[in-house]
Amino acid sequence: MMREALGSGRVKVVTIVFAILGVLLMVLWLATNDGSSMSMFLALAGTGVISLAIMLYFFTPSRYLRDEVCDATAISTVLSLNQILSSMLVGTGGITSSNGGLIRVFIPISRVEEKDVASLNPGIEVFDVKGPIKGISLTPPGYGLFELTSGMGAVFTREGLESEMKDVLENGLELASSVSVRLDGSTITISMSGMANEDLCRSIRTGNPDVCTRTGCPICSFLACMAVSATGRKARIEKIEESGKAINITLRLL
Repeated sequence: MMREALGSGRVKVVTIVFAILGVLLMVLWLATNDGSSMSMFLALAGTGVISLAIMLYFFTPSRYLRDEVCDATAISTVLSLNQILSSMLVGTGGITSSNGGLIRVFIPISRVEEKDVASLNPGIEVFDVKGPIKGISLTPPGYGLFELTSGMGAVFTREGLESEMKDVLENGLELASSVSVRLDGSTITISMSGMANEDLCRSIRTGNPDVCTRTGCPICSFLACMAVSATGRKARIEKIEESGKAINITLRLL
């Protein structure tokens, strides 16, 4: 049972079961303590099971991937994708949108006025040339993180977007130690400090700063996915700034 639960990631459930079992053994020992060998055995068993529960709580047997290893798996893919777009002379900012639950980042082949964004409805094709706005429709780099949080039960709403984004980033995925989110009209400002993937963002900005506003890195793109899911509007990553140890991301709802 323990092996199956650990394999499924339910370490906390096993910890609780062990703690309850240990307490029951200690209660049984107190109720039958007569100085016999059996009483001593119950005391040792109860202490051992409680100790095991404590160790499972603080030292889980799950395998953790170091942040630099995780970053290395994503940097090359994101940079290569944007190098391809650059070679195709596609340099405009990407627009993240939701179409029937499908989230895509659409990169127009030419500058698009905000008044024309409403007619944008990217489909599943990579080269989207059917509508009045021509461009390239791609799966956002942060869509994997968005699917992960959705699978964990996270739901994003316009009314609770600020607290929901903060909770996911700080507690759900532990991507940052401190997060502040501010929704002001059509502008969403996210400030993150103590980022687990800080080197990822810095390496991508150093390699190709246009990535931030074209497709976005996995982290910034993830923020845009949460924003469009909550508001039902399209979003553009407007700018990325560093302020001390914090990274400030500005999203514009369209």
